[in-house]
Amino acid sequence: MLIEQVSAVDCYNLRESVLRQGQPKENWTFEADDDLRTIHLAINNGEEIVGVVSLLPEKNEAVPSHPWRLRGMAIKEEYQGRGWGQKLLVALLAKKNNGVWCTARKHVAEFYLKNGF
Repeated sequence: MLIEQVSAVDCYNLRESVLRQGQPKENWTFEADDDLRTIHLAINNGEEIVGVVSLLPEKNEAVPSHPWRLRGMAIKEEYQGRGWGQKLLVALLAKKNNGVWCTARKHVAEFYLKNGF
């Protein structure tokens, strides 16, 4: 298992296939993808990227002290529930461990709540 910083383009396949399957590109690409402050991480099983996450500079008016938005967290279905997402999140938060916010789908909200969101 290898976690490394990647480009936004490296995240697109999993964002589309896991999060927004069949939807147009504007639904799984983000305005700040190419911002120099944005961080994209991927987790690789040794053969392919199996998970991605992005941290974007985006303020939340409801929480002004949190200027970073976690977005586009996607783990291939066959790797979900094995701790790969947890490892990816820990690596991302090691880069920016405060001021991070996110929104989540109901079925994964507990994952983020147990991680301090």
